[in-house]
Amino acid sequence: MVEKEGLFEVEKWLKREEKPLPKGKRKNKDYRDRKTELSVLDIPTLETLYKFRKRGLLKALGGPISSGKEAVIFHAIGAKEEELAIKIYKVSTSNFNVMLDYIIGDPRFEKIKRDRRSIVSAWARKELKNLKRAFDAGVEVPRPIAIDNNVLIMEFIGRDGVAAPRLKDVPVDILKTDFGLEELFLRIISYIQIMYEKGTMVHADLSEFNILMKGYVEREFEGADVEIEPVIIDMGQATLLQHPNADAFLLRDVRNIVTFFNKLGLDCSFDDMIRLIKR
Repeated sequence: MVEKEGLFEVEKWLKREEKPLPKGKRKNKDYRDRKTELSVLDIPTLETLYKFRKRGLLKALGGPISSGKEAVIFHAIGAKEEELAIKIYKVSTSNFNVMLDYIIGDPRFEKIKRDRRSIVSAWARKELKNLKRAFDAGVEVPRPIAIDNNVLIMEFIGRDGVAAPRLKDVPVDILKTDFGLEELFLRIISYIQIMYEKGTMVHADLSEFNILMKGYVEREFEGADVEIEPVIIDMGQATLLQHPNADAFLLRDVRNIVTFFNKLGLDCSFDDMIRLIKR
């Protein structure tokens, strides 16, 4: 897998990032990927990636597989040939004030500095802690592996560098025939309930945009017998129940999920789900 096009040994990959963007072919995918990489890979971040390599956690790095307002996610290969996701939080463009809204009130991060890099690093640590808390409680989330500064290593959800699709991107007929809308809906609600009861936390931004359908890509390789299951991602903003807005976040999460499945034709009640979660 390491020799596949798009993956580089870590040292070669880091040296490539030190080179300027080529003047030609600026509309192709390689150029767009390099532009995305350079938007997040400053010197401290490159040094952090190199430290992970020296610790034996990374063997090879690929290009970006997802890019958002606050982070870029790269595909990678670990020392045991396992597929990994490397989430690098953007120091220069992350919404500093929004992050503070979720960090303030969290007892785990009461003494952080208020400069931009410290806030972004705290956000990255917060996501790892939230992933571990949800994972230990029994929620399907990417398995957290390591954190340093603004770089998080976790399990890759997908196969051979192809990320699992978001719930919103899976055709409705497949959701109905291969999973069942009601079963899928109740599975997601059960994850919210487990986070609330066992993890004493709420996701605080849950919707069809940050639920991956694990197994969907694997079916292309292994056939229809592979089970498809939802995996919750983007846990950076998740808060403990002690947070003053935890209850409002919970209501918003449940409303988002109920609204999405209502639009797909499933008859489900917001009030009933809140009662179920808080029973």
